[in-house]
Amino acid sequence: MNASTAANLLLIAAAVVWILARQIQVARVKPLLLLAAPVVLSYFGIRSLPASFWHESANLGLLAVGAAISIALGLWRGQTIKVWRDADGTWWRQGSWFTLALWGALIVARGLLYGVDAAAGHREASGLGAVLVTLALSFAAQNAVTALRMTGAQPLTGAEPAEPAAVPSTIIPPRLSAHDRIHARRQERRQEHRESRGFG
Repeated sequence: MNASTAANLLLIAAAVVWILARQIQVARVKPLLLLAAPVVLSYFGIRSLPASFWHESANLGLLAVGAAISIALGLWRGQTIKVWRDADGTWWRQGSWFTLALWGALIVARGLLYGVDAAAGHREASGLGAVLVTLALSFAAQNAVTALRMTGAQPLTGAEPAEPAAVPSTIIPPRLSAHDRIHARRQERRQEHRESRGFG
């Protein structure tokens, strides 16, 4: 292992620790970041891959396998992240321990793929560039689920359990009150009409 490879591994390890810590913290959802993070990762990942990488079908096949696993786990992780909106309309998100477990599954899968790639003589398929590309795809899948849940008809909110009880109290009672007022006015008019006939 040369100094460049060791430095890359340290950078990846630091990035993984930072990502995992952020996943379980309460954080504001930034729509621009949902799109920007996968784009930036994929840009640097593609730039890190040598030109010869794209000319070998074995490399492309191994990369496709890693991409499929990353996307599948990303979609699954997106379902484990709680998304809600506060009273000011700000969206928040927080992952769970299951989210971390799925990240762990992705790390294990990458380790297994590295062994397969090394055995097949295609280490570049698990190099820094390939890891960044598949990580970008995993983030893209996770963020897509988050975005879809934000734009859904009934997003998760902190006050969601109270909303069903609030609907009848704000809609039905005014209708009943208006009906009662109309009924009372009719009774008053009938009474006035009877009184006027009695005096006549």
